[in-house]
Amino acid sequence: EYSIASLPAEGQVQLLLRRLLRPDGTPGLGSGWLCDHATLGGRIDLRFRSNPNFHAPPPDAPLILIGNGTGIAGLRAHLRARVELGAARNWLLFGERTAAHDFHFGDDILGWQRAGMIARLDTVFSRDGGVHRYVQDRLLAELDTLRQWVRDGATILVCGSLQGMAPAVDAVIEQALGHEGKEALIVAGRYRRDVY
Repeated sequence: EYSIASLPAEGQVQLLLRRLLRPDGTPGLGSGWLCDHATLGGRIDLRFRSNPNFHAPPPDAPLILIGNGTGIAGLRAHLRARVELGAARNWLLFGERTAAHDFHFGDDILGWQRAGMIARLDTVFSRDGGVHRYVQDRLLAELDTLRQWVRDGATILVCGSLQGMAPAVDAVIEQALGHEGKEALIVAGRYRRDVY
């Protein structure tokens, strides 16, 4: 299963995948086939599956999008949908390895930021150096901003790595809001995760 990075109105299905290698060196089933055997421009039969638990708030509510790696695919689709609706109170925190090679959908994201559709953009690239190496480090440095956005009614969507990023982001959210505050967001449907 892959998160879709595009909207139906774009006329194509955009995916972002990283070729997975198993411990024995063999490629992953899906990424291996798509990278090694699918023909460019060829037909691929697939199924779409809805994820009703990973949806954005109404356009008038703020949205915090947090992700790393290929998780940017699902976040990009949410941003594109919000842009189409004119919803500009969006904060994207995204992390990857290097800005030069791994700022996926960077042209779209930077264009939306220039157009005023991303109110706040924080990117971190672990191998490029800098003060913060990971998304959770950047979020930790912005606890007051996180609290303010949540007070303003923000929904938080997290997409990406189940190992490392997601539990670390969860810990930062709990540090910012307390255990009960985090649980209240979950119950209200304002803290959702699509992690793998």
